[in-house]
Amino acid sequence: MAQQDLLLGYDFGTSAVKVALFARDGAIVAAATQGYRLILPERGWAEQDPQDWWAAMAAATRALVDAVPDAGGRIAAIGLSAQMGGVVPVDAEGSALHNALIWLDTRSADIARELTGGMIRVAGYGPLKLARWLRLTGGAPSLSGKDAISKIVWLQRHRPDLWPRVHKLLDVKDYLLAHLTGRFVTSFDSAHLTWLFDARPGRKRWSPTLLKQIGLPAARLPDIAGACDVAGGLSDGAAAELGLRPGTPVTVGTGDVAAAAISAGNPEEGSLHLYLGTSLWLAARIARSRVDPGTSIGSLSFADGSDYLLIATQENAGASIRWAMALLGLAEDDFAGFEALARSHAPTADGPFFFPWLTGERVPVDDPRIRGAFANLGIESGRAAMAFAVYEGVALNLRWAMASFDKLSGRIGQTLRLLGGGARSTFWAQMFADVLGRAVETVETPDQCGTLGAAMTAGVAAGWYPGLADAAAMTRPARVFAPDPARAALYAARFGRYTGYYPRVKKWRPSQV
Repeated sequence: MAQQDLLLGYDFGTSAVKVALFARDGAIVAAATQGYRLILPERGWAEQDPQDWWAAMAAATRALVDAVPDAGGRIAAIGLSAQMGGVVPVDAEGSALHNALIWLDTRSADIARELTGGMIRVAGYGPLKLARWLRLTGGAPSLSGKDAISKIVWLQRHRPDLWPRVHKLLDVKDYLLAHLTGRFVTSFDSAHLTWLFDARPGRKRWSPTLLKQIGLPAARLPDIAGACDVAGGLSDGAAAELGLRPGTPVTVGTGDVAAAAISAGNPEEGSLHLYLGTSLWLAARIARSRVDPGTSIGSLSFADGSDYLLIATQENAGASIRWAMALLGLAEDDFAGFEALARSHAPTADGPFFFPWLTGERVPVDDPRIRGAFANLGIESGRAAMAFAVYEGVALNLRWAMASFDKLSGRIGQTLRLLGGGARSTFWAQMFADVLGRAVETVETPDQCGTLGAAMTAGVAAGWYPGLADAAAMTRPARVFAPDPARAALYAARFGRYTGYYPRVKKWRPSQV
């Protein structure tokens, strides 16, 4: 029998699955990516075919198995990470009865407002209902309809033909776990994000009170377990399709946010990481659940059930870069050309501003209707100045969010570990350090943080590490960017002007989205 010296991690995003094999020291042995479709049947609807996930998973895994000698026999355990907030209704065999309603889907927005509203509303919420959710979950469902609770009710009301056959309602990762192991199970973070979960310390289970509100039996939801718990062994059928060893342990795994937090390798309370991808999120480990009612900063149970993640999400980061690349006439994937354009611009106190609210915003202002803009453009403003402003605007927007975030996390000025595809840009990493006035540290292969976090849960399950804090040894720090005093002073002056823009232009918002 081959020595089991590898861990296998999967990361299911919105457009593709990444899969990677890791050695004990965190080095990537091999990696592959396979895309799948995003289905947009109507305005506000966003679906994916679960069979597409499985087909992509099989193709990517086979590519690794073909590239690495005896890979299937060398894998000690398997871990999964995935996008969160989806709903897949399945029958008793685990077969999907409907396409997945993924996190982008807002068809149930009216239902979300109905579930959370009342005769009197404060910021869109009925005070009594909001108080109940805050007490039980430490937060509340979004009014956008992006959360699982309103999607479940939509299926109840609009697909009565399917409802009698629904055995379980699963998130993305949990559907895949069922196909790998035959077990219906979810992690604490995914359960929390349904807003049907009692997140209070000592509880951490489905809430009878919240389930009763929507008439849903707990039996239609999966079991809840820790991220490093073994969901089961890889079934014979799944092993044959993937080219792996039957019985290989598969962990419960995590959602994408917790996977990034795990892979950041700084498990101490208050430790910060910033994920910089299509969107961005800022997260910190905290012992007690906290929430800022004035913004969308809130807490999510950590994937192993131990503590919480304080999270602030901004809608557009890399998405702003892609949008500006098209606007300024660059090729679709010419990120190097766009960065070179921005690097050629020397920043000044009176240069253009960019506000990255292209699809609304959650933090620092919770406003789905606000829209982005360039401001302070002059006849002298060229493509380089506009490209620079886009990078800077995302960073200034984050600084604004951190004013609230630091108060809740209690870690003002702490070093920020940078993850995600955007972290490959040393230009942007240095800009974040200068704008935020704090050190920023990158890691090797930051765009594989999801697969690494998943693999670290597998390392614990395989007995390589006693716990996730010990598995942090797999994280490989790369470089520290210290703030430049002169640039930091320039950005501090521009930040004061940046925050004054929103109150002046919110009256120009579209009437609906």
